[in-house]
Amino acid sequence: PQALSGSASPTIADTRPAWFEDEPFLRAAKGHFIRLQEAYDRGDLQDIREYTTPEVFAEIQLQVQERGGAKNKTDVLQLNAEMVNVVTEGDWVIASVRFHGLIREDASATAQPFDEVWHIQKSASDRNAPWYVAGIQQRV
Repeated sequence: PQALSGSASPTIADTRPAWFEDEPFLRAAKGHFIRLQEAYDRGDLQDIREYTTPEVFAEIQLQVQERGGAKNKTDVLQLNAEMVNVVTEGDWVIASVRFHGLIREDASATAQPFDEVWHIQKSASDRNAPWYVAGIQQRV
């Protein structure tokens, strides 16, 4: 998915819950990155809806509609994920993950670098609640 505007940035101070573990989270986040990119390429809005907040879903849905039903093909050739921070704000735990690497959006083109920060949130009061992408910001 393309970078989304208007996404809130968590505060700088790391206020992670005691149960949060970086490595398992980052492994799962990389899988979700690939799955969401594939769903975006297919225009599979139902799959995208399962992993995004309503605000992020609305922006991605608009991007897919603007393509006019055309399929997209993105090859993720290299994917790195780094934890930026984890904060608790009110009833939300928000993990900010920097994804960077190489992608190719045209089979005849050379791979291009990408660098994004995804803000992924869940309810702080329910450890078993699902995580949702709440914002995507491209880094420059």
